[in-house]
Amino acid sequence: MKKTTVIFDLGNVLVAYDWKSYLKTFSFDDNVFHTIANAMFLNSDWEEGDRGADAEQWLSLFIENAPEYEKEIRMVYENLEKCVYLFPYTLKLIQFFRKNGYRILFLSNYSEYLYEKTKGTLSFIETFDGGVFSFEETCIKPDKLIYERLLEKYHIAPEEALFFDDREENVRAAEELGIHGILFTSETADKILKGQIV
Repeated sequence: MKKTTVIFDLGNVLVAYDWKSYLKTFSFDDNVFHTIANAMFLNSDWEEGDRGADAEQWLSLFIENAPEYEKEIRMVYENLEKCVYLFPYTLKLIQFFRKNGYRILFLSNYSEYLYEKTKGTLSFIETFDGGVFSFEETCIKPDKLIYERLLEKYHIAPEEALFFDDREENVRAAEELGIHGILFTSETADKILKGQIV
């Protein structure tokens, strides 16, 4: 079956989600670094933002995880957009699929707070044919419901779609719905641009 649609995850596929480098810019000692990492980025509460928690709710959850570091958590939270930036290949990859006649969509676990702060970086999605953010749907990958909402909203035949994501469980969920999933690694973009994948 000819593929007509490409669906991209965003974080660690089309944009970096580099929280470690961002957190290092604060020059916290190792204990503070790991405490904040575990209270925020490595905590299951991170997903609550992706599920639609508003900015204050989300921040409160992080503070509850390490109340003695409230000041530091607020500082880190204030500039979260610094975790997100374009890869050198991002625009070339989009152009490649556009030039080859694909519909281009996104399906991303993303919080509304971070989206509002990274709209400029994500401005390339305005050239897409559509997409779904998890915060809008209040459910996250790999829940099949969010994939089904994307398929229904844009009338996508699963067998005609390619899906790129950096997490195996998300790729697997797509494949269980009949979408051709490809695990995105550091080499994937180069292979696509060389015509080795599609």
